[in-house]
Amino acid sequence: MSIPGLGQIAPQAPTTTQRTINLRPFGEWRFSIPHQHSTFSSNSSAAGVTVRLAAGTAERDGTELAPNCVYTFLPGTKSKLFTDQGCTLEINNTGGYPLEDRVVEHPPEQSPMLSYLNLHFGLQDHERAAAAQAQQQHPTYHQQQQQGRGAGPGVARPKPGPRVLICGPPGVGKTSLAKLLAALATRMGSQPMVANLNPTDGLLCLPGTLGAAVFGTLMDVEDPAGGFGVTNTPISGPSAVPVKNPLTFYFGHEKMEDDLDMWRQMTERLAVLVRRKFERNRDVRVAGLLIDTAPVEAGDKEGQKLLGWAVRQFDANFVVVLGSEQLKTELGQRFASEKTSFEEPITVLGLDKSDGAVQIDKAWRQKSTETAIKEYFFGGIKARLSPFTQSASFDELVVFKAPDEPYEGAPVLERVEITPEMAHWTLAVMIASVTDSPQAIRFSSVLGFIVIADVDQERRRVKFLSPVSGRLGNHPLIWGRWPEPYLNLLA
Repeated sequence: MSIPGLGQIAPQAPTTTQRTINLRPFGEWRFSIPHQHSTFSSNSSAAGVTVRLAAGTAERDGTELAPNCVYTFLPGTKSKLFTDQGCTLEINNTGGYPLEDRVVEHPPEQSPMLSYLNLHFGLQDHERAAAAQAQQQHPTYHQQQQQGRGAGPGVARPKPGPRVLICGPPGVGKTSLAKLLAALATRMGSQPMVANLNPTDGLLCLPGTLGAAVFGTLMDVEDPAGGFGVTNTPISGPSAVPVKNPLTFYFGHEKMEDDLDMWRQMTERLAVLVRRKFERNRDVRVAGLLIDTAPVEAGDKEGQKLLGWAVRQFDANFVVVLGSEQLKTELGQRFASEKTSFEEPITVLGLDKSDGAVQIDKAWRQKSTETAIKEYFFGGIKARLSPFTQSASFDELVVFKAPDEPYEGAPVLERVEITPEMAHWTLAVMIASVTDSPQAIRFSSVLGFIVIADVDQERRRVKFLSPVSGRLGNHPLIWGRWPEPYLNLLA
């Protein structure tokens, strides 16, 4: 049986825009791929924009592209590909995305990238000096650490490698510089730590967190977050590159100003754990630390005080100021008379921002947060995950909540009853016991996250999504105020 007119329908060819771009040395291809309405399109062939390095060398935020390998950049990616020697790129916009892109070519001496590379080489010099000094002056310290013992009496702790705090106004490329320096260091065989003090962005975790991780392996070129996203962690399933294991604290607010006292305490706690990592791992200690911070502008005295707090807690000996000569001057005056615990001067460096760095608008950031949550539970287009839908009674879950409006003397956490208001919120699962004090629970690290899918008040049952099966046991949950419930994951 035939359907009249069926044979008259012309087949629809897929929409494809393919072109070749030639970049001269120190040239950049900058691109922005808008977010999809739905992250999980069934048409995987229209997943994003593919790029092949046909000739020359190119990199994304310090991570090199392999020759003749096809890379797929997904919706929600704003980035650039840079070449120091020149290259040929083949761009294939499968699906006809409204791709925004342009080629920018600076003379090498005028490219901001030149100053970033010089900073990298300078930090490498400090790393080599720290390694040589540690080996010459502290052999006993290394022997005791290798045997699992702390430094004995009279054995001084060796000086770490460079500890760099990156700061500046909004939209100057602070996180991009942190990615670049981390990737360049790993290419040289180093294992630097990266710390994120900006809760708006998560480091290898969901937004609303503060954390740190060792970067000793290749970063994922295709990750929309440039190697700092949730797809680079063990929870995300199989990965194209070695995964990183972050140490994460749940802040539960969008900005550090939402709870300054809590931010200070978590920053202090994170710095303590970074120092412990330095003590136990010589390679990490010698490689040093990169600290990504929240935006602070010139004239913002309170914000500069917070930067000073972070500098002292992490014992930073370099402060890199992007895109603000006035802020560089103000911080230079602030740290002029200060020294680290190793009697090092605190050097304040000012660098120009790249003209490709832009401030992320609220709509884009909201979509990025939504995508991060979806990827955490369902994976990305390259690796799909199937979260477990579980049901529990109200009595099986212990939920704590931070005060909505922090005030002096307020408890760090209050136990709350499960209510329908929790539907579609992301809750942090803490590495703690429900019998621990609220203080201990608040400053425990994060085990993972669940999303409340539905609350049945009459039956006193709650349905939630979890990346792993099994009961939560006696792990307490924390209900923060951010990320907000933008989406229904079961819709």
